[in-house]
Amino acid sequence: MEPAVSSQPLASTVARLTEEQCWQALATTDVGRLAVRAGDDIDIFPINFLTSRKLLYFRTAPGIKMIELTKSPRVAFEADNTSGGQHWSVTLKGVAERLSLESEIKDSGVQHLRSFDPATKWNYVRVTPHSITARRFDIAGESHLPKRGRE
Repeated sequence: MEPAVSSQPLASTVARLTEEQCWQALATTDVGRLAVRAGDDIDIFPINFLTSRKLLYFRTAPGIKMIELTKSPRVAFEADNTSGGQHWSVTLKGVAERLSLESEIKDSGVQHLRSFDPATKWNYVRVTPHSITARRFDIAGESHLPKRGRE
């Protein structure tokens, strides 16, 4: 038997963030998801990242992600976080490019980016966005949500 779902409206507020607020939000976390084209499909990879001067940077080891980025550099990126009674989600779309100049790598700071994966990651990538959007939600109590599974 399915639990009853309340017909009461949720006490939640949704706000669109400005471009500046999007970058400020991204600066508060360092893990996101990168979506890349993989032939006729799409792959999504968790990545550690940093932002600087309205650009996104990450490191990657040789492999499928780098191969797919070389074939099709258009990407989508998403990061989110929950804190202080609010949840935000930022979506960025842009073009990924492997950095080849030592000066670009040093200037970005990406060579110091820590990764959860211990693999050697000597491919440094910059994503130049063509759009960045976000929404912030005030989190209402969770008592109105139906429970999953059977009790």
